[in-house]
Amino acid sequence: MSTAAFPPAEDPMKTFQRTRHIAASPEVIWPLVDDVTRWPEWFVEAERAEILSGDGIGRKQRMFGHARGHATEIDSVVIEREPERLLRWRHEQERVDGKVGSVVFAKEATAEVTIAPDGTGALVTYRLMAEPGTLVNTFMLTVLAPGPIGRSFEASLARLAKITES
Repeated sequence: MSTAAFPPAEDPMKTFQRTRHIAASPEVIWPLVDDVTRWPEWFVEAERAEILSGDGIGRKQRMFGHARGHATEIDSVVIEREPERLLRWRHEQERVDGKVGSVVFAKEATAEVTIAPDGTGALVTYRLMAEPGTLVNTFMLTVLAPGPIGRSFEASLARLAKITES
Protein backbone atom coordinates (compact mmCIF):
# COMPACT_ATOMS: atom_id res chain seq x y z
CA MET A 1 0.00 0.00 0.00
CA SER A 2 1.37 3.40 -0.97
CA THR A 3 1.69 5.98 1.78
CA ALA A 4 1.02 8.69 -0.83
CA ALA A 5 -2.70 7.89 -0.51
CA PHE A 6 -2.59 9.08 3.10
CA PRO A 7 -1.51 12.69 3.49
CA PRO A 8 0.57 13.42 6.57
CA ALA A 9 -1.46 14.34 9.64
CA GLU A 10 -1.58 18.04 10.35
CA ASP A 11 0.47 19.06 13.37
CA PRO A 12 -2.16 19.76 16.03
CA MET A 13 0.09 22.24 17.84
CA LYS A 14 -0.91 25.90 17.43
CA THR A 15 1.88 28.41 17.95
CA PHE A 16 1.50 32.10 18.71
CA GLN A 17 4.47 34.41 19.00
CA ARG A 18 5.60 37.99 18.88
CA THR A 19 9.14 39.38 18.83
CA ARG A 20 10.36 42.85 19.68
CA HIS A 21 13.76 44.50 19.74
CA ILE A 22 14.31 46.00 23.18
CA ALA A 23 17.09 48.53 23.67
CA ALA A 24 18.32 46.88 26.86
CA SER A 25 20.77 44.10 27.53
CA PRO A 26 19.68 40.54 28.32
CA GLU A 27 21.13 41.12 31.82
CA VAL A 28 18.62 43.93 32.40
CA ILE A 29 15.63 42.09 30.86
CA TRP A 30 16.19 38.67 32.45
CA PRO A 31 15.22 39.45 36.09
CA LEU A 32 11.75 40.60 34.98
CA VAL A 33 11.23 37.44 32.92
CA ASP A 34 12.73 34.92 35.35
CA ASP A 35 10.95 36.16 38.50
CA VAL A 36 7.27 35.22 38.13
CA THR A 37 6.37 37.64 40.95
CA ARG A 38 7.51 40.47 38.64
CA TRP A 39 5.36 39.40 35.67
CA PRO A 40 2.53 41.79 36.63
CA GLU A 41 4.96 44.65 35.94
CA TRP A 42 5.06 43.80 32.23
CA PHE A 43 2.81 40.85 31.26
CA VAL A 44 -0.65 42.30 30.64
CA GLU A 45 -2.43 39.03 31.51
CA ALA A 46 -0.85 38.87 34.99
CA GLU A 47 -2.44 40.71 37.89
CA ARG A 48 -0.55 38.77 40.54
CA ALA A 49 1.89 35.87 40.57
CA GLU A 50 3.54 33.70 43.17
CA ILE A 51 6.12 30.96 43.51
CA LEU A 52 4.52 27.81 44.94
CA SER A 53 7.74 25.82 45.39
CA GLY A 54 11.23 25.34 44.08
CA ASP A 55 13.70 27.40 42.14
CA GLY A 56 14.98 27.15 38.58
CA ILE A 57 13.93 24.10 36.57
CA GLY A 58 11.04 22.44 38.38
CA ARG A 59 9.85 25.67 40.01
CA LYS A 60 6.08 25.64 40.46
CA GLN A 61 4.35 28.98 40.02
CA ARG A 62 0.87 30.47 39.81
CA MET A 63 -0.35 33.46 37.81
CA PHE A 64 -3.64 35.22 38.56
CA GLY A 65 -5.45 37.37 36.01
CA HIS A 66 -8.66 37.91 34.06
CA ALA A 67 -9.69 36.67 30.63
CA ARG A 68 -12.97 37.20 28.83
CA GLY A 69 -14.44 38.78 31.98
CA HIS A 70 -13.54 35.88 34.28
CA ALA A 71 -10.97 35.47 37.05
CA THR A 72 -8.22 33.08 35.94
CA GLU A 73 -5.39 31.15 37.54
CA ILE A 74 -2.68 29.24 35.73
CA ASP A 75 -0.40 26.85 37.62
CA SER A 76 2.75 26.06 35.71
CA VAL A 77 6.14 24.44 36.13
CA VAL A 78 9.43 25.69 34.69
CA ILE A 79 10.74 23.01 32.33
CA GLU A 80 13.71 24.79 30.78
CA ARG A 81 15.82 27.70 31.98
CA GLU A 82 18.95 29.25 30.54
CA PRO A 83 19.74 32.47 32.45
CA GLU A 84 19.52 35.58 30.28
CA ARG A 85 18.36 33.48 27.29
CA LEU A 86 15.31 31.26 27.87
CA LEU A 87 12.50 30.58 30.31
CA ARG A 88 10.01 27.86 29.30
CA TRP A 89 7.08 26.69 31.40
CA ARG A 90 4.29 24.15 31.00
CA HIS A 91 0.74 24.79 32.15
CA GLU A 92 -0.14 22.18 34.77
CA GLN A 93 -3.65 23.33 35.68
CA GLU A 94 -5.89 26.21 34.71
CA ARG A 95 -8.87 27.58 36.62
CA VAL A 96 -11.64 29.97 35.57
CA ASP A 97 -13.66 31.59 38.36
CA GLY A 98 -12.03 29.17 40.81
CA LYS A 99 -13.08 26.01 38.94
CA VAL A 100 -10.88 23.79 36.79
CA GLY A 101 -11.31 25.07 33.25
CA SER A 102 -9.41 26.13 30.16
CA VAL A 103 -7.84 29.58 30.07
CA VAL A 104 -6.00 29.12 26.76
CA PHE A 105 -8.36 26.56 25.14
CA ALA A 106 -5.77 23.79 25.03
CA LYS A 107 -5.29 20.24 26.23
CA GLU A 108 -1.57 21.00 26.65
CA ALA A 109 0.10 24.42 26.69
CA THR A 110 3.72 25.48 26.94
CA ALA A 111 4.98 29.05 26.88
CA GLU A 112 8.41 30.60 26.71
CA VAL A 113 10.29 33.85 26.57
CA THR A 114 13.57 33.89 24.67
CA ILE A 115 16.13 36.69 24.83
CA ALA A 116 18.83 36.98 22.16
CA PRO A 117 21.54 39.67 22.13
CA ASP A 118 20.99 41.98 19.16
CA GLY A 119 23.25 44.94 18.55
CA THR A 120 22.27 47.66 21.01
CA GLY A 121 19.87 45.46 22.93
CA ALA A 122 18.04 42.17 22.59
CA LEU A 123 15.39 40.43 20.55
CA VAL A 124 12.74 39.19 22.95
CA THR A 125 10.21 36.61 21.80
CA TYR A 126 7.11 35.53 23.69
CA ARG A 127 5.77 32.22 22.36
CA LEU A 128 2.79 30.02 23.30
CA MET A 129 2.49 26.48 21.93
CA ALA A 130 -0.92 24.94 22.47
CA GLU A 131 -2.30 21.52 21.56
CA PRO A 132 -6.07 21.96 21.25
CA GLY A 133 -7.16 18.38 21.94
CA THR A 134 -10.78 19.01 20.89
CA LEU A 135 -12.58 20.41 17.86
CA VAL A 136 -13.97 23.28 19.94
CA ASN A 137 -10.48 24.21 21.17
CA THR A 138 -9.13 23.90 17.61
CA PHE A 139 -11.77 26.38 16.44
CA MET A 140 -11.03 28.74 19.33
CA LEU A 141 -7.25 28.63 18.79
CA THR A 142 -7.52 28.90 15.00
CA VAL A 143 -10.30 31.45 14.56
CA LEU A 144 -10.96 33.43 17.73
CA ALA A 145 -7.71 33.46 19.73
CA PRO A 146 -4.99 34.69 17.33
CA GLY A 147 -5.99 38.36 17.47
CA PRO A 148 -6.35 38.69 21.25
CA ILE A 149 -3.26 36.57 21.95
CA GLY A 150 -1.17 38.57 19.47
CA ARG A 151 -2.33 41.89 20.95
CA SER A 152 -1.60 40.64 24.47
CA PHE A 153 1.94 39.58 23.53
CA GLU A 154 2.60 42.86 21.68
CA ALA A 155 1.37 44.96 24.60
CA SER A 156 3.39 42.85 27.05
CA LEU A 157 6.60 43.24 25.07
CA ALA A 158 5.95 46.99 24.76
CA ARG A 159 5.59 47.21 28.56
CA LEU A 160 8.77 45.17 29.03
CA ALA A 161 10.58 47.56 26.67
CA LYS A 162 9.28 50.64 28.50
CA ILE A 163 10.44 49.30 31.87
CA THR A 164 13.88 48.12 30.74
CA GLU A 165 14.77 50.89 28.29
CA SER A 166 14.32 53.70 30.82
